[in-house]
Amino acid sequence: MKLLAAFVPYVAVLVGMYVFNSAWLAILLYHLGVVAFLFCRKPKNLWQRMWAGTKSPWLIPGLLVCAMAAPAVYFMWPWFAVSEFILPEWLARYGLAGWAWLLLIPYFSLVHPVLEEIHWRGISPERATGICWQDLLFAGYHMLVLFQLIRWPWLFLIFGILAGSSVFWRWVAGRFGGYGLPILTHTVADVAVVVGVQFLLRG
Repeated sequence: MKLLAAFVPYVAVLVGMYVFNSAWLAILLYHLGVVAFLFCRKPKNLWQRMWAGTKSPWLIPGLLVCAMAAPAVYFMWPWFAVSEFILPEWLARYGLAGWAWLLLIPYFSLVHPVLEEIHWRGISPERATGICWQDLLFAGYHMLVLFQLIRWPWLFLIFGILAGSSVFWRWVAGRFGGYGLPILTHTVADVAVVVGVQFLLRG
């Protein structure tokens, strides 16, 4: 069951983006899959766990580090990008122009990190020490999205950052008894990425 759940975003990206050329379809399929597996798993005290665990000394440092994603995306993009005009071309290719992009900003920034954390923390072993296969699969599905945008040497770095983030979020969820800190820091990271992308598009 957990392995099947871990492949939900892979199927969603492959079908949504690479069959129907729709980023919106990909993210909605992903989230529908998350909800479906939630009903299958029926986790106990989910609502309480979502907001527990924020009283941690790691919260403020975690928020600050995740907020650095905005300047990282903006200032590193000339080195990351496979070409100068790839970002607007890529967004248009997958239906993220005009209102579709503007609507995705709040959805990706606020809804996506909540569902993603509930999903991945829920199928990951909280007490495991070190990296586990769920961390690798969490990082891996992002590569399906990014490989057309970013030069391949940088993909290894981004993969490592995402896998490390998953290890950290899994650890704090187990250590402090809830998903609150992972959800908040993940939200800040996603908001920061969107801010960085928006500045690139305007620049």
